[in-house]
Amino acid sequence: LAIGASLSLPKRVIAKTKLELNMVTSWPANFPGIGLGASRLASKIEKLSDNEIKINVFSAGELVPAFGVFDATSSGTADMYHSAEFYWTGKNKGYPFFAAVPFGMTAQEFNSWIYSQDGQILWDELGSKFNIKHFLVGNTGTTLFGWFKKEFNNLNDFSKIKIRSPGMGGDLLKTLGVTPINLPGGEILPSLTSGAIDAADWSNPVMDLAFGFYKVAKYCYYPDFKKPTVSISLGLNLSKWRDMSDNHKSIISTACQSENQEMLSDFMNKEVIAIQKLKSLGVLFKKLPDEVIIEAAKNVESVINNYANDDISTKIRNSYFNSLNNRKSFS
Repeated sequence: LAIGASLSLPKRVIAKTKLELNMVTSWPANFPGIGLGASRLASKIEKLSDNEIKINVFSAGELVPAFGVFDATSSGTADMYHSAEFYWTGKNKGYPFFAAVPFGMTAQEFNSWIYSQDGQILWDELGSKFNIKHFLVGNTGTTLFGWFKKEFNNLNDFSKIKIRSPGMGGDLLKTLGVTPINLPGGEILPSLTSGAIDAADWSNPVMDLAFGFYKVAKYCYYPDFKKPTVSISLGLNLSKWRDMSDNHKSIISTACQSENQEMLSDFMNKEVIAIQKLKSLGVLFKKLPDEVIIEAAKNVESVINNYANDDISTKIRNSYFNSLNNRKSFS
């Protein structure tokens, strides 16, 4: 009887995919740092769901171009995107507040605004206009001001350059006489090499080392007032999100919050080693001339105010700075 009973035991049930989603990203194939974060997030979602949810990750250009991921997700051509919100200024000027603001929040301050104040509520209100549900999925931590092929020592020298710099930061540099150009990450090094640009504003030491900017630009300037930090985002087709079960929604939300913390921790852990390596490769780290920072600080308010041009972007601007200024009043 015992043997017969054992033969009748049910076999272990293996979870089968119930929901398959395509994630398009703004990053090249095998992209270090934030590209790894996209793949890691997909893996987290699959594991937490016991493989009920499968995420197919596509690099820039595989399904849509790097800057085409927003429209693809909004329309349902793709299910979700992994990118940075300052690329969507043309959609609504409220978007860059969810990526990087000159002289703005640190990573920890931004997390507080999103998770504990009304940042996420306003982000969702903005996204609903484009059929997108937004999530915070990473942060670069401290960024470098930029990589320069030639040394500069004053504002006059600085004003003559062409630099890859997106979002509000690029607009702020324009007030200093600089020519900002927006390029996807995969096009930066070729553009530096060819001379199409003189300098590049990209990310933190870990990412910049991996990209090999030191091969063509030996001068690296800091601190980065343009982007005190850069937040990385997941956009998910809102119609698809609304059709999901509560369990699947909970899994995705949990995985996003986990990845947000892991990416920041990973970058902070590797930052010092990356700087040491860059120095060993002959990179010259130079502090920005004070006059560049002072002039930028004079101009920043007018630049940011240009990003509050309708009801939702104004609400976002006001909420962002209420949060930031409340913290500064206690510092």
